[in-house]
Amino acid sequence: MPQRLWRPWFWAPLVLVVDFVSKRLVLANEDALRGRIEVIGEFARFIYVRNPGSAMGLFPVGRWVLVGVSAAAAGFLVYLYATSRPRRSVRLAAMAAILGGALGNLIDRVFYKGLVVDFIDLGIGAHRFYTFNVADIGVSLGGLVLFLSLLREDRAGRPEAAVPTGADAAAADAAPSDVVSAEASAEAGPAGGGPARDV
Repeated sequence: MPQRLWRPWFWAPLVLVVDFVSKRLVLANEDALRGRIEVIGEFARFIYVRNPGSAMGLFPVGRWVLVGVSAAAAGFLVYLYATSRPRRSVRLAAMAAILGGALGNLIDRVFYKGLVVDFIDLGIGAHRFYTFNVADIGVSLGGLVLFLSLLREDRAGRPEAAVPTGADAAAADAAPSDVVSAEASAEAGPAGGGPARDV
C-alpha cells in the first residue's frame, strides 16, 4: 500500500468500512449465527446479538440519546483532530480509530432501529466478556492508545528535576569566597587606602 495512505486519518475509514462490512455479513448469515459458530474453540465464537446500549452493551439509555451522544463525540473528535499538531501521529491515529468506531455504531443506531449488531464473543466456559463488534474494538483500542500517548507526552513535557550541573556546582562553590572577597575589598577602601569613610 502506498505510504501516503498510512496517514493517521486513514484509521477512521478503515475501522468504519471493516465494521460496516462485518456487520452486513452477520446480518446476511443471521440464522446460522443464532446458533453460535466457534472460531477458536469456546474461547472465541461468533454469535448474532442486537444491542440497544452503547459499546459492549453498556448504558442502555435510549436510541436517540445515544445517537446524540455519538454524533457529539464524533464532532468533537473531528475538532480535536483538526486542531492537533500534525507531528502527533500516534495521537491522531488513535483519535481517527475512535472516530471510525463511533461512526460505525452511529450508523446502526440511526438506520437499524437503534440496535447495534454485535457478534464477537470471547470467554472461557460460562465466564464471557461482553459481546462486541469491530467498532467497539476501534473505540477501545483507540482510547487506550490515546490515553498512553497523552500520558507519554505529559511526562515528556515536564521540566527535569533541578539537578545541578558541573558548572552550576562550581559556581555555587565559588560564591562564598566571592562574597568574602567583596566584603574585604569594601573594608580596605579604594585602592587599598584603608577603610572606606562616610563623607
